[in-house]
Amino acid sequence: MRSKTLYLKGAVLLAVATIPAVTLARDYRQPGTLGEGAQVHRFVLRDPATARPLPEARYRLFLPGHRIAGVTPKPNEQDSVIFGVTDKQGNTVSVRLPKRYPKDKWILNPIIGEGDFGESFLLRGETSNHPMGGLPYVLDLKDGFLFCNRTDSRGYTYYAQSHKARTISLDYEFGSMEPAQYDWCKRQSETIAALPASAGPAAVFRQMLASYEAGKEDISADFQARVRRKLIDLAIAGRDDRQLDIALGLAPLAKENLNGVGYALVDANWMVGRGMAMIDEALVHSPDDPFILDSKGWALFRLGQPEQALGYMEQSLAAFGEGTEGNLGARVEGLVHKGEALWQLNRKDEARAAFAMATHLSPDDETLLGTLARLQVELP
Repeated sequence: MRSKTLYLKGAVLLAVATIPAVTLARDYRQPGTLGEGAQVHRFVLRDPATARPLPEARYRLFLPGHRIAGVTPKPNEQDSVIFGVTDKQGNTVSVRLPKRYPKDKWILNPIIGEGDFGESFLLRGETSNHPMGGLPYVLDLKDGFLFCNRTDSRGYTYYAQSHKARTISLDYEFGSMEPAQYDWCKRQSETIAALPASAGPAAVFRQMLASYEAGKEDISADFQARVRRKLIDLAIAGRDDRQLDIALGLAPLAKENLNGVGYALVDANWMVGRGMAMIDEALVHSPDDPFILDSKGWALFRLGQPEQALGYMEQSLAAFGEGTEGNLGARVEGLVHKGEALWQLNRKDEARAAFAMATHLSPDDETLLGTLARLQVELP
């Protein structure tokens, strides 16, 4: 089980989304005027990290819940979303509407990546609900780029695009962003985002490794470790043992990362024995950690030992306890793992009970829904 890392107290801690599997025709409009009405709305696209205008840059612009004449909304939605390219001064299109709307009501995102699928994040304080403006973050597109920037004044990230629906995660474990690190991250992300749609994890790995080797002196030790982990994930996604050896050989794996990498191997059902060796080493350091206990159980399950796996899974769930605060996703995942082990042991009623508890806690959990569909489990 992947451990949940506490990145920032009082904020959304870790956001994960799937870039929606709904295409949007990308008609990038040149600067000009759209819409109808007496009130003209004008905008300048700026880089949130530097506040400089972004010339000839792609963007997404819309006023939530409003239609703009000449811009057809998506089916069943009210928002007229404009995709465009700024002029040499960073100006977007101007929008005419019958009424005047303050600029803080509009959403304007710079764009990273290519493709007809996209997603962005909004960061607000967990308790205050205030926008988390100016916060350094990293967008991690599965099998794709790492992208660094800061949230804008309203707490929004860049709009990340992809050629197909993919998982994208947002984290912000990095308390500062030096100009050299920002420049490196921007360069490598743009290069990778521009790879052909047919480029797979192996091609992304090669490009990111080259960028890492050429520019690692410009990035912090923490971010170097972040890039190395991305390389490991790309090697696993491509099931390339040579690339995995290269990624693991860049630096010794810290003990706090043993479980995460081991679990990634086990969960991919590839090189499971190697993954379990990492998990076992992690258990030596933290024998009571519920995340690592679940990983051990999942590894045993993958190796065809569901009975032995159950013991570790139950230890993990007991260590989490009945409370879910801060560990809801982990507890749901543990229940799903337990349910699958029970299902394989033909203890179907007990398995359904575990799946039902997971459903009660988080009915939309992707791991849960995927497992129920794959096993063809029907719950009351």
